[in-house]
Amino acid sequence: MDKQRVLVSLVITALILFGAALAIRGGLNSYQSLLSYGWQETQAKVLTNHIGRFRPSGARHGTDFYLAQVSYEYTWQGIKHRGELLYPDYSGDRTREDAEVRLAPYGIGPRVPVYLDPDDPRQSRLIRGVQLEQLGDIILGLAIVLFGLWSLRSSRRR
Repeated sequence: MDKQRVLVSLVITALILFGAALAIRGGLNSYQSLLSYGWQETQAKVLTNHIGRFRPSGARHGTDFYLAQVSYEYTWQGIKHRGELLYPDYSGDRTREDAEVRLAPYGIGPRVPVYLDPDDPRQSRLIRGVQLEQLGDIILGLAIVLFGLWSLRSSRRR
């Protein structure tokens, strides 16, 4: 095997490993979200809510994201806890309107349902279960793995 083929094989192998890691991460997060269906529901008081605007590093103008941010306080077995998590892996919305829709149920002051892990009541979230956006890591990771395997097979045929 010449050096160029070895280099191509190493790059494709790294791509496959990246895709596998991404799919595993998505799978673990989805599994954790599925577990939340068994978590306890209690009431939380919304302390703050706002929409943050940010641009991912290296992104160009016009690629801003909007992050619905909520902080809340709840009591479980006589102990007060604070939380800020809508759901795991929430990383923002493409438009301000989408973030406003996501934030709408969480006005400051009223009590809202919060779901907490009874084994670790510090772990909580406002939205229970798997969200469609969370499946993106699994799908993208598997697509990268499949593309990498196909590329590796194609490069070895030559």
